[in-house]
Amino acid sequence: QVLINILKNSVESIEEKGKIEISSNIYKKYIDVVVEDDGIGMNEETLMKIEEMFYTTKQNGTGLGVALSSEIIKSHNGKLIYISEPNKGTKVTIRLPYQ
Repeated sequence: QVLINILKNSVESIEEKGKIEISSNIYKKYIDVVVEDDGIGMNEETLMKIEEMFYTTKQNGTGLGVALSSEIIKSHNGKLIYISEPNKGTKVTIRLPYQ
């Protein structure tokens, strides 16, 4: 569900033609799944509020996707890491412990 939510947000952030890359890597005792797009990106204010329940920048959004995804990942002792810049895109890392 988390990956679906992140991919949906990536697709919706691309205005005409764009790119979404999915990769993974192991970092210490964590596995990272990284979704990176070249969409519209987010400013600092949006990044600070993105995990708040019901916060949305979309006209028809519910503000639940990122908030619920974050809770799901936290329940598995992981975290979501967002890096974004307006007009350059967004990188979301799903970091989960393994072993």
